[in-house]
Amino acid sequence: VAGGYKYAMSGEGAGFLHAPDGYCPRPVITGWFAEFGNLTGPPEGVQYRADAGRFWGATLEATPFYRFNGVRRMLDEAGLTTADVAAHARDLMQAFQSAVQAGQAGRLDQAELLNPAAGDGPRARFLAFRHADAQTWRKRLLDAGVVTDVRDDVIRFGFGLYQDAADVERLVAVCAKVL
Repeated sequence: VAGGYKYAMSGEGAGFLHAPDGYCPRPVITGWFAEFGNLTGPPEGVQYRADAGRFWGATLEATPFYRFNGVRRMLDEAGLTTADVAAHARDLMQAFQSAVQAGQAGRLDQAELLNPAAGDGPRARFLAFRHADAQTWRKRLLDAGVVTDVRDDVIRFGFGLYQDAADVERLVAVCAKVL
């Protein structure tokens, strides 16, 4: 199961599922489309399709796919590949990571960096730091206009195409001030 929400920039609702032949012939949760390909069975019960359509939900919302196509066109016109976007995000992450390690981002250097930005391989486009004060840090950063997400004691900083080196410098400065 995967989707296009973040890195493919499709927004909500664009996802896909790989289901090999014979996998889960009677899904637990589906929508009314799951039986649409098999309308000849008895009237009682759900007659699931034999193909991957058995996993379908409700009526398809096509907007995310139009958005995805629009974003891909825009990137193609700008000459940007997925590898280019990933490299840009990795460069931003490495700059932020270096600033944190140099003690320039407040108390963030006291946190455990869970996923260091190293190498050129595929990776998520965020840095995750574990610290007991992660919840408090998220609130302070949000009050200063910086959006992060936090899960228990892990705070995550995301990096994308729409950010640049100046944004990382501002992030470091805000962290130095509020953390």
